[in-house]
Amino acid sequence: MEQFKKILILSISSFILSCVSTKYVDSYESVNVFLKTQKLGKKKYILQSDKGRNKQALRIFNRGEGAAHIIDSSDPVDYTDDLFVEKHWRKMYRKYAKDTIKKYWKKEDFPGHNFFLEKGTGLTLKYDIGIKYMNSGIEDVIVISEPMYYWNKKYIMFYFNIVSFSGSLEPQVVIMKKEKKKWIVVKVIGDYVYY
Repeated sequence: MEQFKKILILSISSFILSCVSTKYVDSYESVNVFLKTQKLGKKKYILQSDKGRNKQALRIFNRGEGAAHIIDSSDPVDYTDDLFVEKHWRKMYRKYAKDTIKKYWKKEDFPGHNFFLEKGTGLTLKYDIGIKYMNSGIEDVIVISEPMYYWNKKYIMFYFNIVSFSGSLEPQVVIMKKEKKKWIVVKVIGDYVYY
């Protein structure tokens, strides 16, 4: 009986984990394609191994917190163009907004990039990280979220940010799709609201 309980618990855990992972992309080819467009060159970067939060990408794409699409009356330009479709947005929001399971990047996720992985969030504000990389030539931390499906898997989107130790930020949401079996960048939307 005891062994049956262990098997049952393991089976349920495996099932839950498999359900959680199926809502995300199965490879990070798209992220690597995007990184190539950034021309990071030979400069060294720290990669925050804690994946960025889904809510960051959702907020930038939506232009605000929550499920309602916000158009600022002082800036009536909708940077999402035709990409924002209410029913697809709501479906994506329900699927990803409440996901709080911690996920981590591994070095193998980024072949061809020599990132220094560091655990934690807000790395540029941590004293020990600053000391560790002082005089190393490394000045920036890259933060990337897990790519999320949008519009019946027609698109993926993820949060991308390069945070400098000097304090500058470049938060953005990257939207990509596959055309002729190749990932292409459809749009990069910057974040003009900093928290």
